[in-house]
Amino acid sequence: MNGQRVSTVNAYTAHREWARRPPDERYASVQQLFDAACARRSRTEERITETVKLHVRAEDSDTLVLDERVGDGDSSDLTHWSFEQLAGIASAPPNYLRTLPATIAADAINFGLQRCHRGEQQLYADATDPWTLHAITSPRYARVHHDELAGRVLRLMDAHPSWHLPLGYKDGVFGAERVPSGAYLGDRDMFLFLVDGNRDLDDPTDASHAGLFRGFMLRNSDVGAAALTLDVFLFRAVCGNHIIWGFRHIASLRRRHVGASIHEAWTTSLDAVSTMLDATLADDRAILLRATTQELGPSREKVLETAMQRLDLSQKQASEAYGLAEQHEPNPRTVWGYVQGLTRLSQRTPWQDARFALDRAASRLLTTVQ
Repeated sequence: MNGQRVSTVNAYTAHREWARRPPDERYASVQQLFDAACARRSRTEERITETVKLHVRAEDSDTLVLDERVGDGDSSDLTHWSFEQLAGIASAPPNYLRTLPATIAADAINFGLQRCHRGEQQLYADATDPWTLHAITSPRYARVHHDELAGRVLRLMDAHPSWHLPLGYKDGVFGAERVPSGAYLGDRDMFLFLVDGNRDLDDPTDASHAGLFRGFMLRNSDVGAAALTLDVFLFRAVCGNHIIWGFRHIASLRRRHVGASIHEAWTTSLDAVSTMLDATLADDRAILLRATTQELGPSREKVLETAMQRLDLSQKQASEAYGLAEQHEPNPRTVWGYVQGLTRLSQRTPWQDARFALDRAASRLLTTVQ
């Protein structure tokens, strides 16, 4: 896991998925999502074609289709996402193209395709009638299919039945019936949110002794909309709207869909994460105990010096994180105490890039506990 960029999940990531997904992208179980992903994969085809063979035409005043044949099909319909990809290849702004009559938009895209420097494109299409083009990517794009990942999760759940989807208000409606939620599959990506809420471990710094539980989030796109990411975290509770209380990011993997090595890399990484997810509570307690007792330095000045050297923080960031840890933690000099300070500082930071850097620093610090 070392050297990989920390993902940008936080206590509200699962909530945003719960709130925005339409009913047809929600699944009551990982098994149902897996079955849907298998069915989708069975009816899709991939092929490489030359860019010069791509041609767009207006089917009516509002609709564009791609005339390039895919397999035995005729013209291919475009999804919202594949239209954006095609416009990007043609160096044309998709939002502006959508305001134009279809004939003018088609001319603009075809002109841009003629000037494109990439010689080939990888097409990913639904082979049912009518043919629908889901993605247009570089030939270097390495697709990881949703059913492969969901199948790995199912095997984890079979081996350790305590892992499950948390309950959430049905269809993203606050106050509705609570049902297993957190399995989403759309035309752009897959998202899974699972928790191990039956096994808790003590947080020595928590006076309420509520306990910490383990969870993970897995995201993947097979059309080029997102990288493959998996994030492991600890938490205290999950609300019906999937806001996570006491969120503590532990580790993550992130792989771009480029090059054949991604398949070996994500398999190796998921094996490592699976081992982490399956670790005994005794191991977790030992790690947590070391984090709450190991100090970064004997004084505020030494802690700040260590943080700036090891985590590439500015003096202002290091100082503000220490100040927040001092307000809320029994010992701000410990790894655990300072990580909480970094997390609180991230939550107060308005700029996304700065939040990512702070989250990355917190995760790196926590995963290097000896």
